Amino acid sequence: MKNALILILLSCSTVTLFSQVPLIIEGQEIVDTETGISNGYNIPRNQVTALTFRNNTMTSVNSAGYILQAGDETPGLNNNHLDGAVITGNMLTWNGTDGDSWTHALFTGYNLGVIIKYNYLLNTPNGIQRKSDGMTEESGVVAYNIIKNPKVGIVVKGMNGVRIYNNTLYTDKTQEQTGRGLIDVHTNLDNGLNAPSTGTKIFNNIFYAKYNTLCINVMDQESLTGFQSDYNVFYCESGTPRFSAGGVSKTFAEWQDLGYDVHSVVINPQFNNFTDFVPATRLDYGTDLGEDFAEGLALDAVWGTISPKTTRQNGTWQTGARIYGAIANDTIILPQGETKIYPNPAYGFFYVLTTDEDRAYSSLKIFDTHGRLVHSVPLGFNRINTIDLPGNVGPGMYTVLLEANGLAPFQGKLVILN
Repeated sequence: MKNALILILLSCSTVTLFSQVPLIIEGQEIVDTETGISNGYNIPRNQVTALTFRNNTMTSVNSAGYILQAGDETPGLNNNHLDGAVITGNMLTWNGTDGDSWTHALFTGYNLGVIIKYNYLLNTPNGIQRKSDGMTEESGVVAYNIIKNPKVGIVVKGMNGVRIYNNTLYTDKTQEQTGRGLIDVHTNLDNGLNAPSTGTKIFNNIFYAKYNTLCINVMDQESLTGFQSDYNVFYCESGTPRFSAGGVSKTFAEWQDLGYDVHSVVINPQFNNFTDFVPATRLDYGTDLGEDFAEGLALDAVWGTISPKTTRQNGTWQTGARIYGAIANDTIILPQGETKIYPNPAYGFFYVLTTDEDRAYSSLKIFDTHGRLVHSVPLGFNRINTIDLPGNVGPGMYTVLLEANGLAPFQGKLVILN
């Protein structure tokens, strides 16, 4: 492994047992060539440390062990010595060939308050893992990460209150190849423990499965206690997205019947490609998670020795790791004189955007497939008009008609989701 530069800043006073030693590891290329078992990049944990691990590029080929080891597997004297660690802006790639590998990519066991944001994980067998013997998380988060082709993307094992927000998870593996989910939540039974993972919160993520891989896999009934999942986007190329609730396989409809993801949608995010994972249009299906989580990855964010570019949430909260900027900043660009209806498909509302000052439509009408008028609203000339959908407009295909005296009407198709 190429040694990374470690900057350790000690306070001028004598370090006491409860002092935090600042440790910053930044902008390094870390290559692990060990093909067998490897501890990976192992963060020192023999004293209480304020860890910042950011903007590093890590590559590994090991058949077992870790890429980044920033925590413990078992209860011990070094537990909680990395509480409050910030792990952000890193690129972790596993290039191994062992199909049986469960190499842990970003491991933070037995530490609380860990911030895991803006990372890109590629082909990592076991992606991000939060593990303990029943500790309760209050300030940590797993947010705005992109995870491509894991065996399991994010694992919650014996830790309560873990928050998983605005990540993009993609796999082209089958369930038979993985046996796991894009997110796994389960009890920690290691070494005689019996620590469920209660109170997990999964909001505003994108789950994309090419085959029949489980999107969310809650492996035991005990870990369903306080479990919440909603305002996510799901898509499976081979059929309905699949889930597991307490070890029982569920379709999306059956999952919703249990009270989960009732505001979530099943739509194709139409990524520009399966490397950058930029949705074709804004995915305004999320819920506002507050100021602490309002900064997402920009559409053009890249990974290197500086922090990936970010963009603030704006308007209706978007799903996934990459966020479209505010319309006022022209991040949605139309040629002069064009009109656009988006998002399409729509859920609960949609926008009408126009760039022609001479095209001041005064009314909007929505017709069903039988040509019946189901909704009509007046329009004022604004660059953007927000159209709220009434309860009587159910899911299906509709025609939207924009009209004004002296103007040729604009007509477009709109899919409305339930």
